[in-house]
Amino acid sequence: MDSRKVTRQQLLTVLQELGRATGEWVSVYLRPESVQARPAGLVLESRVDPRLLEIASLIEDESLQREIARFGTGLVLFHGGATIAIAPPFSVERDEGVIGRPHVGPLIEKAERPRRTVLVLATWGAYVVALFDGEELVRYKKGTGHIHPPHKKGGSSQARFARRTENQRADFLRRVGGHIDEELGTERVEHIFFGGNRLILRPLTGESRFLRDHVTAVSPRTLLVKRATLDTMTGALADAYSAMLLHA
Repeated sequence: MDSRKVTRQQLLTVLQELGRATGEWVSVYLRPESVQARPAGLVLESRVDPRLLEIASLIEDESLQREIARFGTGLVLFHGGATIAIAPPFSVERDEGVIGRPHVGPLIEKAERPRRTVLVLATWGAYVVALFDGEELVRYKKGTGHIHPPHKKGGSSQARFARRTENQRADFLRRVGGHIDEELGTERVEHIFFGGNRLILRPLTGESRFLRDHVTAVSPRTLLVKRATLDTMTGALADAYSAMLLHA
């Protein structure tokens, strides 16, 4: 399948055009765990449609599997006059299959207004935490912390430097977790996107009550951010709201 990354607005345009399509389509929404199961068949509430066998085969497409695995947010697939598959920006919350006109409503509703969103960008030694209402920045907190690189010469010096680096990283995570709680402790948000070093998110969650309380809102995606700075924040938000569009 041919694929291209689309912005939130481009996704909305595609969905609005698709919503005006005529004829009978099969629309399928699959949660991330349902995509991973790669169902051999899909059962709709009203009836079983033979086109579901075609859809089950399409789900096995290598390029589609690669993209939806990278996003980790599930799959939305429309099969009728054309075949359009979407790895959405926000996780699909329930499995659903509909026969009729393209069932674009659930995806449009989420994409039209992303609501309250938190970006947590973190690399070893730098972080940015930002709260957005849709695409409007509400407030942010940024900071740095010195983390000495590990010593590479071996022996007792290497072990000593490794312990120091480990302690500096632990202190950095505690401070970042504390800042997240101070800035966002009373907020209720719909989406949290993490970008940066993917190995940081799990221990950082252990240091932040806010992240633990909102663990179901954390996107399975890790945004590709090399530097956690204000300069990368806008691009990271656009990436968070983007989708992958695939055509058969």
